[in-house]
Amino acid sequence: MFQQKKKRQHYVWRRYLKAWCFQNKIACMRNGTHVFSTDLMGVGQKSYFYEVNELAPEDIDYVRDLFLNDVSESVSSIYDRLFSLFSMVEQIDKLAVNDLNSDLAALKTNYAKNLEEEIQSEIESQGDKCLASLLEDDVTFFESEQGAAHFLNYICMQYIRTRKQQEAIVNGFSGAHKDQIVKCINLIRIVFSTKLAANLFADRQNYKLVLVNNTSNVDLLACDQPVINFMSIDTPEGEQVDNFGLYYPISPSKAVFLVERDVFGSTESMGFNEKSVHEYNNMILQSAHEQVYATSEEQLRNVIAKET
Repeated sequence: MFQQKKKRQHYVWRRYLKAWCFQNKIACMRNGTHVFSTDLMGVGQKSYFYEVNELAPEDIDYVRDLFLNDVSESVSSIYDRLFSLFSMVEQIDKLAVNDLNSDLAALKTNYAKNLEEEIQSEIESQGDKCLASLLEDDVTFFESEQGAAHFLNYICMQYIRTRKQQEAIVNGFSGAHKDQIVKCINLIRIVFSTKLAANLFADRQNYKLVLVNNTSNVDLLACDQPVINFMSIDTPEGEQVDNFGLYYPISPSKAVFLVERDVFGSTESMGFNEKSVHEYNNMILQSAHEQVYATSEEQLRNVIAKET
């Protein structure tokens, strides 16, 4: 877990992006202009993106007060183990090590760099079976408590974990508060995502998954903000979002919505014709931070041609 330093840290899950690979390469458009193909290690990542800062007790208290002041003491206590993992960054850094204890030396070197990466990997493992089921047009896992909990934890983290969301969170504050948000951003990301998932889980009887099958000849696109709130796509940055519904393309031919039960009427599955594909691909293009993904460079070059 902490024996090796993990430098290339993905904020878009490689396993997820594999669906857009052709001959082990994925086509990528960067910043709306540059199109290229590469392997999955070359996209959706940044060196030490998840490296954790040393957090003092007052930093932990700041995050707790900011996000958990409206929950019961029993719910707040559930986060204590998470807070202790982040508190250990400072403690481990102060450890005295020698050449005789290589495991301890590796822990001291790699703990802050790998901690959130390991947490992200655990959440991905929860979502892996759900994603596989969705690709087989199966949403029955959402009917069980464990299946719903795992999927909600997974999809909320894919929504929150990205560079775009990190910048949005940080830019929502100013002055000394902004400095502390930057310092605590790793912990904030996990607490924010987990709380969103917990709220959705508690209200899950009012939500449904709607499967999408792309029946057109145009592929669904993905981007470095893989999950989007399609119901607030036109809300100006910085303004309060009133409506919530998630759209998650899971392959060039399939997608899933997480929406309240009255959205789309009684529909629990739908087909996308070419018009619908273009509509939701445009939302993906609008939501991307830097990168958009496809199975072919040609599709991405066509996007650029239409915009020029």
